[in-house]
Amino acid sequence: MILPEEYVSQKFYQLAGYVKHKRYNNVYEGGCPICREGKSWGRKRRLYYIAKQNYIFCHNCGWTGDPFKFIQQIEGISFKDILGEAKDYDLIPFEEEKVIKTYRETATLPADSINLFDSNQTEYYKDDKTVQIALDYIKERKLDVAVNKPKSMWLSLKDYTHKNRLVIPFYDLDNKITFYQTRTLLNQDNKLPKYLSKIGSEKSLFSINTIDPSIDKIFIAEGPIDACFIKNCVAVAGIQETSETTFTPKQDEQLDRYKFHDKIWVLDSQHQDRAAKLKTRKLIEQGQTVFIWPSKYGTIFKDFNDMCLGLNISEIPYKFILDNTYTGPKAMLKLGSI
Repeated sequence: MILPEEYVSQKFYQLAGYVKHKRYNNVYEGGCPICREGKSWGRKRRLYYIAKQNYIFCHNCGWTGDPFKFIQQIEGISFKDILGEAKDYDLIPFEEEKVIKTYRETATLPADSINLFDSNQTEYYKDDKTVQIALDYIKERKLDVAVNKPKSMWLSLKDYTHKNRLVIPFYDLDNKITFYQTRTLLNQDNKLPKYLSKIGSEKSLFSINTIDPSIDKIFIAEGPIDACFIKNCVAVAGIQETSETTFTPKQDEQLDRYKFHDKIWVLDSQHQDRAAKLKTRKLIEQGQTVFIWPSKYGTIFKDFNDMCLGLNISEIPYKFILDNTYTGPKAMLKLGSI
């Protein structure tokens, strides 16, 4: 059942403090009785009831649920009791169970992050310029149609460190977010670091949750955006060319279940990026199998995302990678010719 707006709005007024009703698309704002919003209690309204979407969420603590869950948690009454209270209103039957997506999938994300792949949230913030910039960036980079499209991408609105940055979540094999990188969106003067990572958490592999074990090869990119355009590809979120270790212990553990799969490193163009060339050399010295960009493409495109944009494709062809894959002395010889 969907509880009628008239009933829920009355409950919202009773249970949430300092309620304000926005007539535009029937959004109700109030104080969150669950977290009481800390020092902001009484001054800000961070709890929202979106009537058209039948869900309630708190922008402060991340609580999300439908009106049934909200009333049950705050008043401690049963589902049956709620139906009894609402008997004088018209209840709307579900044809099938509607699952309300969590507003914040995990507490590991930066504060006040919104899911850019959730139309409910982006619709609510449609007048926010930074949200529009983030949505435009996703579209311009073809991340919304990529073959290895991320499960979600977020925007941090108020976090002290990651404010106004695109948040790229790293899901584990249980589809839980364990790590993230953020990318600047407003870095017009190059004063801000392009990428930042979650502090105090060991790096995991981006997109490990999408690996198809029936494919005998796993591709390994450095950055998550490039990994979105290669099927069965993960990303390590950075390689230090001077480091002796390639993976973190956590990444090693995640890859261990695919120990019998071939691993192929796919880095940025060695023709244009000196660091990529040095990193490729290091990987060859470690006995790794690497993709080396052919000059026809490597002199034009700096990375795989750039190639997809230039050729208007959403996936790097499997054959293209395998035809330019090397190991051992042949790899070193090929790299030396660049």
